[in-house]
Amino acid sequence: MAGAQWISHKGKRIFLIDFSKSDITAINATIAQAKPLITSEPQLSILCLVDTTDSKFDIEISKTLQNFSEHNKPYIKMTALVGVEGLQKVIYYGVLMFTKRTNLMLKNSRGEALDWLVAVP
Repeated sequence: MAGAQWISHKGKRIFLIDFSKSDITAINATIAQAKPLITSEPQLSILCLVDTTDSKFDIEISKTLQNFSEHNKPYIKMTALVGVEGLQKVIYYGVLMFTKRTNLMLKNSRGEALDWLVAVP
């Protein structure tokens, strides 16, 4: 279910952005929910998990996510992405090129992503 919230994993605070099973309307609603939560945090402090499992992706969504990623860049220490497949991988690499972010990593599952994030120094 789409949405953004703080969760805890092994005693560390993780910001979950859930775009799973989302279309552009749900993605925009999640972004609107997430932005003020993100900008209220210190720069380079957020460990973030983004789930795009079974979401729709097209050019409009790609541009929306690129802009959102650029907006978040000053606040994110590290992001793990799950559910990135097919066209989403092309969009992922486009986001990396557009934003020049080096702190976005693909993971195979939420569990793997959470364990990886809590190990980030």
